[in-house]
Amino acid sequence: MKKNIVIIISILVVLILALVGIKTISFGTKEATMGANIMKIEVPALSTLEDECCTYEATFKTLRGKNSIQKELDNMVENYMEFDCNGKKVYYDINHNVTIFDYEVKGGTIFTTFNIKYNIGQTCE
Repeated sequence: MKKNIVIIISILVVLILALVGIKTISFGTKEATMGANIMKIEVPALSTLEDECCTYEATFKTLRGKNSIQKELDNMVENYMEFDCNGKKVYYDINHNVTIFDYEVKGGTIFTTFNIKYNIGQTCE
């Protein structure tokens, strides 16, 4: 009986540590193919495309924490060419020929969602 309790507690501890790790650790980025546009954009790893709206706006969902995703997106656009678009900073990804106009992260109890507004090429909205 004691052995079973120790095993159950051990499994629970491992699951809690895994959940904390997913919420806080940086996992880098991956390429996401955007449906009808047949193009790729860079997004934080362990994310899945939830919705693609309005041609050039995509919503992603992940188990990762809000701060972790925000940091990942901030680091991602730091590697892009930054330029001014009507008084607003936008970011051009030369490797994927995509301009990122805006991104927003929303935290939830279990899932974090984030939106990315983009367009093909180096362009101003």
